[in-house]
Amino acid sequence: MNRLSFGKRIASSWLYIALILSALVSTQAMAAQAEATVSKNVVGVNEVFQLTVSVDDSVNANSLDLTPLSPDFAYGRPSISSGTSMINGVISRNTSWTVALAATKVGTFTIPAFQIGSSKTDPITITVLKSAKQSQSAQANQSSISIEGINDKSTIYVGESINYRVRILIGEQMDQASLAPPYGDGLTATQVGQDAQNEVVQNGRRYIVITRNYQITADKPGNITLHGAKFSGSVIKGSRGFGSTLTMPVDKTAKNIELTVKAKPANYQGLWLPTPDFQLQQTWQPTFNANTEVNAKVGEPITRTLTLRIKNIAQSSMPNISLTYPNTVRSYNEKPEYSESNGYTIMTLKQVIIPRETGKVVLPEIAINWWNTQTEKEQVTKVTGLTLNVTADPNASATIVPPALTTPEAAQTSPKADNHLPAIQNGVMHSGYWPWATAVFALLWLITLTLLIKARKAQSNTNTMSIQTTVNTDIDKALQQALAERDAIKVQTYFKQWKRQQQAKLATNPELASELDNAVAEIMASTYSQDRQQWDDKRFQQLLKQVAQLKMTSSQHSALSGLDPK
Repeated sequence: MNRLSFGKRIASSWLYIALILSALVSTQAMAAQAEATVSKNVVGVNEVFQLTVSVDDSVNANSLDLTPLSPDFAYGRPSISSGTSMINGVISRNTSWTVALAATKVGTFTIPAFQIGSSKTDPITITVLKSAKQSQSAQANQSSISIEGINDKSTIYVGESINYRVRILIGEQMDQASLAPPYGDGLTATQVGQDAQNEVVQNGRRYIVITRNYQITADKPGNITLHGAKFSGSVIKGSRGFGSTLTMPVDKTAKNIELTVKAKPANYQGLWLPTPDFQLQQTWQPTFNANTEVNAKVGEPITRTLTLRIKNIAQSSMPNISLTYPNTVRSYNEKPEYSESNGYTIMTLKQVIIPRETGKVVLPEIAINWWNTQTEKEQVTKVTGLTLNVTADPNASATIVPPALTTPEAAQTSPKADNHLPAIQNGVMHSGYWPWATAVFALLWLITLTLLIKARKAQSNTNTMSIQTTVNTDIDKALQQALAERDAIKVQTYFKQWKRQQQAKLATNPELASELDNAVAEIMASTYSQDRQQWDDKRFQQLLKQVAQLKMTSSQHSALSGLDPK
């Protein structure tokens, strides 16, 4: 029983392996593709040309039967080649037959389809003329090189664009090939994207296909002729003897296209944007619900990203979005980014908005009017604004305020004069040593009290300076750290806090204060303006050093003011 079971398992394993091998063979057979090409499809009687039949598999050399070529063609013994290659771990095989042919009579004949295993080639039509010279002339006029221009629409508005695709088929070896763009009076042609290149086989001829796209924009109304793109170059021909070659110039021009350009409607007002599709989107960072009032903090940046997708519009015609924000915020526009996709011009604009004061702030909506070329009506597309409830940032170091200090003058009051002379009773002053002793003790007490008051006042001034210096040092460190990190928003935030701490010193030099404001504005502009650049803080650091010198002089004066020079 065990042996029988073991034998069944072996039989099952071999059957499984056989099925896998059969499936692999079947897959390879199904994947094999056969192809037939000729060196010419316009020839003269008895002119020799070449037929190549190939299959992407390893097959028997006798798999190709050439007898269907008779009696219209004479043919020789085929040259057979085969090869195997491995690319990225994938094995590929190829077998090809190359045979010389010659047509035996004038007319139009067909090289039949060849069956190779499960694959079959396409038939090829051959035109046979009386002589080889006649065939060469016909071959030159035939579409071994051709060009066509394809447009997506012929009626547009002023300012609108059309897509124009140029397709070039090259069936010859060429040198110094070039393509001139289409042109027309009142039309602007701009290339879009990069050229695409691939290969095709048409009627047995192998061609290289080059595709280039243009955006044609109308600048004025009327009936305008778009002259087709022009392809030029030199075809390399092989000459008889010594293997030398010669070149023949070739010029091919695509057909002209008639365009009807409509004028802007006389009653249209505002920005002119003719397009069949206009899309405007916005996002906020941090993410907000634009339909409700949202909370924000002073100094915290908010990023507003706007994306416009407009079809059949050139980049130069895209709208310039300019918004007026309240004075309670600062706004910076980054340089717009442009791209092209499926006939759409896409513009992405980022705005950084920084609240400056507490309270309610309304950021405006955006409304853009445009002309719908499909409905031929004016439309308006909007995105909503945002209402901010701006509060102070409790974590900002600007909220660090030195504790209230009680001045010695307020804390201490001068004692009332207890050291008056003894009471006069009945108009007679009592005598004795006590009046003198009392006078001496009173004088000593007054001297001691005066020295104590001066000492406490000096200590109070020293403590005040120490606390103020500690707060200023924290702000200085935070500002320098922001400069080192090259974080423009932090620089602006800590600069405001630092400026409030230095307000008394800067009041003595308004010009220096103004230069500091301008330096910070330059840092922010270089970070968020359209012409964004790497900012340099050298000038700002020099100005801070000048303020530090002012601070030192003022502090020295404050320390000395507690001493009475008298």
